[in-house]
Amino acid sequence: MPEKTIVRMRSWFAWSAFGLLSWVSPLWAAPGVVFALQERTAVDNSGELAPYPALEFVAQIRGEQFRNPPLPSDTDFKFFGENHFKKNNRYFLWRQDEPLGEAKAVLPDKVPSLYGSLEAPLQSEQRLLPLPELDLVVATDQPLKVRPRKAPSEETLAIVDSLARAALAKQGLPDDLVTKTSRVWAAAAVMPGRPETVVALYRHTFSLRQAGATFKRLVNLLLVAEPVTDKGQTTWQPQLSLASFGNPETSTIYGPLAVVDLNGDGNDDLIVRETRFDRWVYGIYSRYDGKWQQRYTGREGNYSSDIPEPPPTEEEPVP
Repeated sequence: MPEKTIVRMRSWFAWSAFGLLSWVSPLWAAPGVVFALQERTAVDNSGELAPYPALEFVAQIRGEQFRNPPLPSDTDFKFFGENHFKKNNRYFLWRQDEPLGEAKAVLPDKVPSLYGSLEAPLQSEQRLLPLPELDLVVATDQPLKVRPRKAPSEETLAIVDSLARAALAKQGLPDDLVTKTSRVWAAAAVMPGRPETVVALYRHTFSLRQAGATFKRLVNLLLVAEPVTDKGQTTWQPQLSLASFGNPETSTIYGPLAVVDLNGDGNDDLIVRETRFDRWVYGIYSRYDGKWQQRYTGREGNYSSDIPEPPPTEEEPVP
């Protein structure tokens, strides 16, 4: 058989196989960018402060890497806005694995920098506000891969709670504060081929009187725990422990947060909004190179007057 004929046949078989695979299993593209929803306020036509939802940039997703876009100039800020905040840009909204529908970003007159944060108003046919206090609502340019996820059992949570108390005691907290710091949020993280992983958040707020004055104090603990088998014996052990306590100006508050598979590699990632007084960043944590670790820290945001105006009233959906 002539060589040209063989090459053509190979090419035909290759394209036929590709077409068959595409028909049997539709192609899926991992998200290229992830945003978080924020609640903003602006003066409406009646002169009153009114809340509206906004998209806030978290990270660009490039395979296993999470990145910040290079934005050294106003021109690059505008380029970012044109690419991500155009009015026809559609985003998929998620609360954990639960889809909340779709929404469109509205390109503001200028793409603001809240000390590094990038955001734009959001339009949606469904009501998005008020946002959950502890569940981080995220927006992606492509649908997430959603997999079955079981809530941690009460027995498992009791074990994780004991690990949390041990972690707080190790930080030097008195026994009464350790006891009063309760779990406020928990979720399972899926790791194919690995045992159950639990992410849990603990908080306690109290008042402290000193020299006739009353001061607010915070206790925060973010814990990731897994069962570990060693010499035939399985015990739950902390894999990631982030603790912060003290006054609100210096303590880090962890949350809201979400456990989702951002890049479609089968392993869940943990997205956490980390706030210290009036500043915040988004951190992404996941199991990488055999251990749970921080993979990414986003740009710092700050409460500021330099935020985009909400969409015009006539364009807002009627509740």
